[in-house]
Amino acid sequence: MKQSGLIELVSTFSKVEIREFTRFMNSPFFNGRTEAARYWKAVRVFYPKFSAEKFTAENIFRILKPGKKFDVSEIRRLNSYTLKMAEQYLAYKGVKNDPFYFDIALTIQFSERGLYNRSQKQLIAVDKKHSTQKGDYEFYFWKRYLIERHKNSLYSFTGSDHLAPEAIVKRTDMFSYHTMAVLCKSLVSMFINEKNFNTDYSKSDFYSMVKGMDLDGYINSLSEKKSEYYPVLAAEYYQAMALIHNDNDDHFKKFKEVLFGELGMFTYLEQINFYSIFEAVCTLKIEGGGQEYSKDLFEAYRIMLKKGLYSYTPGGEFIVRIFRNIIHTAIMIKEYNWLESFLAEFLPKVNADSRDNMGNLANALLYFEKGEFSESLGLLNKIDYELFHFKIDIKNLQLRLYYELGYAEELISAIDTYKRFVSSNRYISSRYKALCAGFINNLSLVMKAEAQGLKSDNGWVEQELISSESKLYLDWLLEKVRSKK
Repeated sequence: MKQSGLIELVSTFSKVEIREFTRFMNSPFFNGRTEAARYWKAVRVFYPKFSAEKFTAENIFRILKPGKKFDVSEIRRLNSYTLKMAEQYLAYKGVKNDPFYFDIALTIQFSERGLYNRSQKQLIAVDKKHSTQKGDYEFYFWKRYLIERHKNSLYSFTGSDHLAPEAIVKRTDMFSYHTMAVLCKSLVSMFINEKNFNTDYSKSDFYSMVKGMDLDGYINSLSEKKSEYYPVLAAEYYQAMALIHNDNDDHFKKFKEVLFGELGMFTYLEQINFYSIFEAVCTLKIEGGGQEYSKDLFEAYRIMLKKGLYSYTPGGEFIVRIFRNIIHTAIMIKEYNWLESFLAEFLPKVNADSRDNMGNLANALLYFEKGEFSESLGLLNKIDYELFHFKIDIKNLQLRLYYELGYAEELISAIDTYKRFVSSNRYISSRYKALCAGFINNLSLVMKAEAQGLKSDNGWVEQELISSESKLYLDWLLEKVRSKK
């Protein structure tokens, strides 16, 4: 039997879901076609691979209608209908997994039937049940908005109009909180996409609307009123502002203040995401020449480690990207002893497939910083280049090692290879491509000037390096220039 949309979908079902879907298909309430239930019963026998020799349209038809002439169009119709039922099952399962929408739907059904007192009792229960929240505040605020909205409607039917003003205030407040959360998350998402994929959102309707809003005034008013939701919305707002307005130190300080405070109102993963945005903010500042922000980033990493915020699940494997960034930040601020202790404690927590490569890269960087270039190159050569995610790290260190060791021919060849790698790799963002290309150009400039005799350069090489847009390994390049004079 040919692969179909139905088979593709149900192949992803767990055994429990297969049993649930079978009950779904056998329920007259959900499925009014008994022939479709029989069709599914015949098909499910071949779960999970659906690849047995007997799994053909002809055999399925023979089971359903023994003695009848094979009609492929009937199998197609049943297959199409069962696919729709499988989709409905998933939709039902998705809604059922969030009890709020079931609870509020019952409240609305009571109202539509004129059972306003019952609706009000149900709404009181819903209100109490969904009165607190940890994390996912965007959806929490929206749910609270729906509750207050229905309260407002019920007051008109139960003779409690005097309570409506309070419900209106709560309803509109919740709407404003929800809007603020969505705005901030959207701004972060759009900014990241602009940087990574060269997308221009400047003329979008969303940006036009946001430009005309006094978001800063709104967040300050929440602070002045000591709103219970200020910490939540301040975290969302200042992370967005610190990212978008990267040159504004006031926003950065506010974001740092919120981040290094108490984030217990957010879920584990949300807290990791906040630190990831802070990481991005610091990285942009560092790339722009603000090396001092590496200390803020290092401080953030230490807090993350203390709180155990380094895995996708508490106590799980270390996120390799974060592990790599911690290494580079520690190297940047010369925390070599701390880094050695970090590796001893946390390298075993890295996924086994990346552990040896990551360990070799970290120690190669440490050897480089200590001036032990041959040992560094030896470790670098042990990294499985084809399997390692951070190929650019290898190439950047390789170029610097070849320079330090005086391997002129190898360096020229490596520069040429690196240029091709950067320009042709579609997984590298344009921003980082520019940084890497700038580093290559700056290193080539130093090599050229050195060949011509740096002692009589009158400082022009240093000026060229300092004015370059790429600050990647700028301190190292300047050190090489100054040491040759």
